[in-house]
Amino acid sequence: MSMVLVVDDNPDACQMLARLVRCVDGDARCVTSGEAALEFVRHNHVDLMILDVMMPGMDGLEVLRRLRSEPKTAELPVVMFSAVADEASKHRALEQGANDYWLKASPDLGRLKDRLAHLLKGAPPA
Repeated sequence: MSMVLVVDDNPDACQMLARLVRCVDGDARCVTSGEAALEFVRHNHVDLMILDVMMPGMDGLEVLRRLRSEPKTAELPVVMFSAVADEASKHRALEQGANDYWLKASPDLGRLKDRLAHLLKGAPPA
């Protein structure tokens, strides 16, 4: 079973994504800060991270930068999950090493479930 770490300062969003992960036979853990995410990956195996962009303290882009700078997590698949819909923000996240960028506003849960299943199998998102 794949381990997915969901990182979002909104506990409801975290739990919604965790349920989505479980629908594709993954195991999900939720943390509510960038600092907690980095601590979790230091001590646990993670197959995929779903990471909120805008969080108090350390934002998702800083977490992503730190993940990519460490050999243990440099290749960890990371999906950014954001309320920010502009193309510049999406481009910046992908340029910094995110594997995908999902929007929080009116998410198509069926499509997200399919993309999540592809990521967990190591295939590119559809």
